[in-house]
Amino acid sequence: MVYPNNLAEYRMMFSAADKAETDAKLGLLQTFSKLYEHNRELLDDMLAIDVANPAQLAQYIQGMICEQQVYIISNLTTGKSKGFYSKDGLWTIGRDPRQSDIAVPDKRLSRCHAALQYSQDQGFILSDLESTNGTYVNGKKLQRVYALRDGDRIRIGSSLFHFFSCSSCDTKAGSSCDSVDSADGGRTLH
Repeated sequence: MVYPNNLAEYRMMFSAADKAETDAKLGLLQTFSKLYEHNRELLDDMLAIDVANPAQLAQYIQGMICEQQVYIISNLTTGKSKGFYSKDGLWTIGRDPRQSDIAVPDKRLSRCHAALQYSQDQGFILSDLESTNGTYVNGKKLQRVYALRDGDRIRIGSSLFHFFSCSSCDTKAGSSCDSVDSADGGRTLH
């Protein structure tokens, strides 16, 4: 194997096709570097997309109001849909399962990062709990609280997910809203 003494000798070892491929990769690296300098959040969102697994289900939280009770359904904790019930209509989101109702395995989350609350007047409200890395809604950093709308895009830590709202649930249509497990403090819906 020949070891080049300088960059010019190294470049001469490449064929024209190799040079074109290397130049394209270098151009892409420079583009991502500029993007990172100017809009770090957008690049983080792009990197959070798992291109290798296109069949992966998008992450979400769905708020449901069913027979005067409020539930959250989400796949953030394990990748599978799971329901959460809260008597007071308040759920915390963070990485620590002892401090958060919705514990997300993301090391960029604070132990108790954000809170989702339901009020009859304003609907579902998201608030940041003075987290280290902040909470973003539709690309903008959350300063105080935000009344969520159907389809809002939320980023906390490295987790990017959407919020959906379902304001009515008809149990006659086959919904199973009455199967609440109260063994866990009445906070989990199965």
